Amino acid sequence: MTGPATAALAPASNAPSPLDAQRHRVRVRVLTARVVLVLAVLGIVAVLARGLWSHLTLFRDVVPGLTPGSGATTLLLVSLVLLLTARGLRRGHRLAWAVTVLVLGLSAGLHVARGVDVVPSVVVLAATVWLATRWRAFPVLPTRRAVRRAVLLVSLLLLAWVLAVVGLVIVVLNAEDPDAALEGSWLTVVHVVSTVVDVAVIALVLWWLLSPRAAARLGPVERVEERERARAVVQRYGTGTLDYFALRDDKDWFFVGRSVVAHSVRGGVCLVSPDPIGPVEERETVWAEMVDHAATQGSSLAVVAAAEDWLPVYERSGLHAVYLGDEATVDCTTFTLAGHDHKSLRQAVNRVARSGYTTTFHDPATIDPDLRAQIVAMSDESRRGEDERGFSMTLSRLFDPADTGLAMSVTRDADGRVDAFCQWVPAAAIEGWSLDVMRRRTDAEGIPNGLIDATVVATIDHLATTGRRGLGLNFAVMREVLEGGRDGRVDQLARPVLQRLSEGTQMATLGSFNDKFDPTWVSRYVLLDSAELAATQALVVAGAEGVTEIPVIGRFLRGVGAAT
Repeated sequence: MTGPATAALAPASNAPSPLDAQRHRVRVRVLTARVVLVLAVLGIVAVLARGLWSHLTLFRDVVPGLTPGSGATTLLLVSLVLLLTARGLRRGHRLAWAVTVLVLGLSAGLHVARGVDVVPSVVVLAATVWLATRWRAFPVLPTRRAVRRAVLLVSLLLLAWVLAVVGLVIVVLNAEDPDAALEGSWLTVVHVVSTVVDVAVIALVLWWLLSPRAAARLGPVERVEERERARAVVQRYGTGTLDYFALRDDKDWFFVGRSVVAHSVRGGVCLVSPDPIGPVEERETVWAEMVDHAATQGSSLAVVAAAEDWLPVYERSGLHAVYLGDEATVDCTTFTLAGHDHKSLRQAVNRVARSGYTTTFHDPATIDPDLRAQIVAMSDESRRGEDERGFSMTLSRLFDPADTGLAMSVTRDADGRVDAFCQWVPAAAIEGWSLDVMRRRTDAEGIPNGLIDATVVATIDHLATTGRRGLGLNFAVMREVLEGGRDGRVDQLARPVLQRLSEGTQMATLGSFNDKFDPTWVSRYVLLDSAELAATQALVVAGAEGVTEIPVIGRFLRGVGAAT
């Protein structure tokens, strides 16, 4: 997908940043949604505790037609509409904006007609004018599918009402005592059922009309073309350790100028990872276009595993950075097994070598077919086809003919059986490679401990002897928090909880595994939207990254964050 073409993508030094205008639109949506949400909650509270109505002057000032004598059903329906409208306003839906402007306009008219207090009248009228002039902040239109479904459902409801009225007339006309026919408990049941159905239909219609728009699905041929276009950008401008993962199978691509943004929409959240790839001078414009694109679709934005140098751009658009963890990078030119600190690693390497294991290095695109078959079989057995590290740090495939320039370290026993391998993707920023897949055989006995350690050490030696410098390893989630490297009050409170939840999981072991190789730690961040969306986004991020092994929490995340 391509963003709007511009003659000069880099903004002039004296021109306002495109992110400033976008952030203003987001603030309008947030403010409006929160005000409407407060009104909705107050209305629901008034239904549940009718005695509080006399104290809820704010609600009555905005909607003066509702009085203490208003039916609970009417008040609940109004509150439900406001609640769903707040959801649409936060996502930038034009329909929610129109409904809100209409309600405020009617409210202003009622204030004038009924001659109520001047101050509420002026406030409501000013709010109406202010919101009516902010229509550009609400660009999202309902999808045709949602409109068709809504029309069909409303038509069925109207038909049901017509049939119910006709049936009631027939019953009354054929009754011996029409007055008696209109009495009795059955009418109460009919009233309750019809009310519930009406409320459910209205809620469902608004939910459909105010839901995020699904991106147009590309056909197989078009999708390959998009991926190869993204590949060209990655090959020219991609230097980071995560940039190659922009070509992952379940990602889509948004193009602006010479840049590309890899993303995936999951549960109404547009997840971006890695950081946008392209010329540095296009950064602000590219991100502003991406924010506009997500807003047009009605999706909120989140960034996973963001680099620190991108944080100012993201934060300027209104996102909030949260520490996620650290990526380990080894300097192959200075790495050594000597010294007391490396005693256990040195012993593991020697133990594997004494067992007759050797590590060889290959280009996956040109690897021997027999060796390839062994690797595929062992990989399927050891992981049952599951992703190793989730959305942001794995390519999710092996031996795709289009993936050229990758590297693979293969460790075999004395008989030639493949017992471990690692696949690496290019990372120009560190003049080397970054880990994609790490596998070890689990269906055989007698395999020495430290096989993966030995494979990594052999790869480090290979890179050093071939003139390469860096090797990117695993990502350690919340490493500084778990190890006490952060002293903030929130970090101190979260540390014992994280330590307890992470016992026996990769979350607890990856940091210690990486420490064996004396890496440089590079912090990564997750960027989340405002408070009302942060919880949903965090769950989607956790589901996309495959955080399903944490006790209690993990089992609830299975299936959360699946691509839509």
